[in-house]
Amino acid sequence: MGSNASIMLQQEDLQNICQQTGFTTKQVQRLYSRFKALDKRDCGFLTREDLLCIPEVNINPLGERLIDVIMEDYGENNKINFKQFIFLLAKFRRGKAKSLTTEFNTRESKLKFLFDANV
Repeated sequence: MGSNASIMLQQEDLQNICQQTGFTTKQVQRLYSRFKALDKRDCGFLTREDLLCIPEVNINPLGERLIDVIMEDYGENNKINFKQFIFLLAKFRRGKAKSLTTEFNTRESKLKFLFDANV
């Protein structure tokens, strides 16, 4: 569509996402561009198949299990929208300093994500 994918992300949404996740505006815009690139059908969400198209996920022996966890914990109807996608990625953001820590990237939150195997 347009050359700047961040145009579709409303300024208010952008500010809220930055505040909630600790990502900078530039980081959110880059992640939004990546999300749009993965969303080949331009439907506003990613499916299991979209995530399996990521080469690093596809070749990873735990890739399918990771996608199962993502869809179960973050998705709805085996789909994940941009807000769900960015809140998931916020789990992996470094947050050593108190000012960089959000509810999504606390040590407890990361450990729960890694070891919560309700399979």
